[in-house]
Amino acid sequence: IYDHKYLFEAAGRYDGHYYFAPGKRWGYFPAFSAGWVISEENFIADHATPLEYLKLRASWGKSGNLAGAAFQYLNGYNLYGNAYAYGNGSMVQGSNITREANPNITWEISTKTDIGVDATLWKGLLTLEVDYFHERRTGMLLPPAVTVPVEYGLSLSDENQGIMENHGIDISAGTTHRFSNGLQLNLNGNFSYAKNKMIQVFETAATHDNPNRSRTGRPLGTQFGYHALGLFSQADDKNSDGIINSEDGYNVTQFGVLHPGDIRYADIGGPDGKPDGKIDSYDETVIGNPVYPFITYGFTPSASWKGFDVSLFFQGAALASLNFRGFQTVPFNNNNSNSSYEYYNNHWTPNTPDAKYPRANQSPYANNTQNSDFWMMKTGYLRLKTAVLGYTLPARISKAMKMQSVRCYVSGQNLLTFSKMKFMDPEVGYTDLETAYPNQKVFVFGLNVNF
Repeated sequence: IYDHKYLFEAAGRYDGHYYFAPGKRWGYFPAFSAGWVISEENFIADHATPLEYLKLRASWGKSGNLAGAAFQYLNGYNLYGNAYAYGNGSMVQGSNITREANPNITWEISTKTDIGVDATLWKGLLTLEVDYFHERRTGMLLPPAVTVPVEYGLSLSDENQGIMENHGIDISAGTTHRFSNGLQLNLNGNFSYAKNKMIQVFETAATHDNPNRSRTGRPLGTQFGYHALGLFSQADDKNSDGIINSEDGYNVTQFGVLHPGDIRYADIGGPDGKPDGKIDSYDETVIGNPVYPFITYGFTPSASWKGFDVSLFFQGAALASLNFRGFQTVPFNNNNSNSSYEYYNNHWTPNTPDAKYPRANQSPYANNTQNSDFWMMKTGYLRLKTAVLGYTLPARISKAMKMQSVRCYVSGQNLLTFSKMKFMDPEVGYTDLETAYPNQKVFVFGLNVNF
């Protein structure tokens, strides 16, 4: 720090980890940062302005990230029983190598750049932090998109070949004001937008050369599938035999025998990019954003007046998608005899042709369980995560009771959620759709006493 205005810092880490083979375990990761407190300069400090504090800062650095499982540089052996018969015919264990070892596996390296501004205006009435960040991650550990013959006997090892870029902004702001009657209001909020792009990723020519299917240039975790055109209706069954085929004028081959109430898919194109009369992998396209959101945000309003205090915490997310095809929306999914009322109250029948879900079957039907945008839903939400209402007794009353302070309060969690997804928690996609336990509303009544 020089003259309370200029700041510089340098650091370096030399890290090693047992995940990697000798010779690949160690990496050096430097970092630098600099700052300039502009508000200390005479051209601002000597003039009356709303600007109380202004700082410009920047940083650059590298970090090493662990990925995959440990000891992938070694051959791992799997034991299994009743492999060989020796002597009197007794069976003994056998072993086999399941995956090819890769002695060259090493750190994923993340190179990060950040440029930020910190400001305080109007004597603290407004505080603001704004950051722009860029990250380039190299050496991402990915499985090769190569099919080897069964005679090879091993699955291929992961390789440090992925490259991903990520960029975005972070904004934090806050304000507080106290009125002459003692009422104090506070509001703090944050907003983050981050979007990545795969620069280099293993994929076959069939996907890379198809603009609808290419993984390169798209965010990690982008979801692919078929484009659904809705459900077949009874009007599509022109000869009224319960089956939809070429005799009804529908000449696209899908998955099995088609009936009214089944999902209809778009014939986007074949190997030459033109519709070919059948639904297969060439008809795949982007059907949704990744499960994790590109946007996250939150804000916390609070107030206090004459011993009363209230604070609210809202959190939200946007630009994320979830494939909600599961036990709540597909009957007998994974041989489960239980399904949600979400499906049974909303599935197609001749009497409910405008229903949300396909017709019922005694077991999941291949045509209706394909990955498609029929099963995708935007999971953006705004949630009142926490609310607290409290009251602190006046000091004179507390002292009369031989106490330093007394505060009673009531708090609640997960009180309100605003989302298009009504039948399950919109955050469930971050865990496991089949087993995730839904969020519960929790109410707490409490008393804080200090002696």
